[in-house]
Amino acid sequence: MSTRLIAVMALFWLVAGCGVVNSAVHGYHRYTDPSVAMAPTIKQGQTFDARPVSDGRYTPRRGEIVVFMMPSWDGGRGKPFVKRVIAIGGDRIGCCTTGGSFTLNGTALSEPYLSPGTRAAEQPFGPVTVPAGRMWVMGDNRLASADSRFHISDADHGTIPAAGVIAIAVLK
Repeated sequence: MSTRLIAVMALFWLVAGCGVVNSAVHGYHRYTDPSVAMAPTIKQGQTFDARPVSDGRYTPRRGEIVVFMMPSWDGGRGKPFVKRVIAIGGDRIGCCTTGGSFTLNGTALSEPYLSPGTRAAEQPFGPVTVPAGRMWVMGDNRLASADSRFHISDADHGTIPAAGVIAIAVLK
């Protein structure tokens, strides 16, 4: 084999392995979302990187996409969910304004990540006050996401514990 061929092959393997190296160096985990709930931001079957959160030490931030465990939402199977943080402890979330938007702390919520024409919800609700240490999460594909809205009659009114977050999505 020529030196040039070896160099080209080495370069190919280096480039091909960058995702693995990136994950290993930065400590990211890879997740694949099997649902359409986060479309258009994360498409069905899309794999994405997520920065792990150690020991439930996640401080909720509105707008972040998180991976979390909520066994009561999936019949106790303990599979990870991927949703966007909409409201955090102390916030009041409700639906809907006359224009069809969610309200966050009494103001219409701007959601530029949604597909144009997306309706906030099929059914009005709230407002719900999010307790400290918890958050309200929703998928970006509102018509195909079983999120906090679908668990509003649960004891925690659809909110989930921040301690249940296992990773924060890192989208490129």
